[in-house]
Amino acid sequence: MTTIQTSSGATLAYVDVGSGPPVLALHGAYSAHQEIRAFLDPVLAHCRRVYPDLPGMGSSTATGISSAKDAVDALDELVAAAFGDEPFTLVGHSFGAHLARGLAARRPGQVRGLALLCPMVSSDQHMEPAMVVADDGAAASLPPELAEAYTGYFVVQTAATLARFHEAVAPVLGHWDDQAVERLMTDDTLDLAAEYAHPVLVMTGRQDAWVGYRQHVGLLAAYPRATSVVVADAGHALPHERPEAVGAALALWHTAATQPET
Repeated sequence: MTTIQTSSGATLAYVDVGSGPPVLALHGAYSAHQEIRAFLDPVLAHCRRVYPDLPGMGSSTATGISSAKDAVDALDELVAAAFGDEPFTLVGHSFGAHLARGLAARRPGQVRGLALLCPMVSSDQHMEPAMVVADDGAAASLPPELAEAYTGYFVVQTAATLARFHEAVAPVLGHWDDQAVERLMTDDTLDLAAEYAHPVLVMTGRQDAWVGYRQHVGLLAAYPRATSVVVADAGHALPHERPEAVGAALALWHTAATQPET
């Protein structure tokens, strides 16, 4: 991993892999870069992919960072170090999607496409009722601490999603500073007022008990080139539960975002 020291005193760690059109990918809260990398690597294999650990998570520290705005400040410094003025696209999942919106508002010309997967919409949470849409008994093999993490996150509980849980989610469990993450999510106000004219993908799970899906239609007004996709029989773990649907939508979005500007 590569690290940078930010002006706040925090250290941001990130993985920089591949070559081609650059992409910055931001994982959700209470996670680390390995989770988003697991489902993005196959889809964006033709790209240069930069995966940071968000402040207070994974191998990154949160010194001097006490709000979502502070986190975007740190990510802005990472962009300057990793990309300079080069155009790039931006993908975020959950709280990472919220931070991605703030970063795109800071750099509306440089961020040529924005993909928001199960995005947290600040102060507008309409969670869906918790429910399981598929269960083949695979979770019975898990020890209690992993079973709680798996069943609390996945609404599709099958052998296939359990394998993805073991690959992408289980390895990062507990690799965060609870107090630091709580600070970021409690003070989550960001300046999102800048006009953004590039392609946006908003993708949600219909059974998302964490951030819902109904309020996300409001993002279509905020982003004039937004495409909204609601996936049935999927929850907050949408990228792991419906990887084919997410991969297809991301591929179309990325193609549109990297077309030469006229």
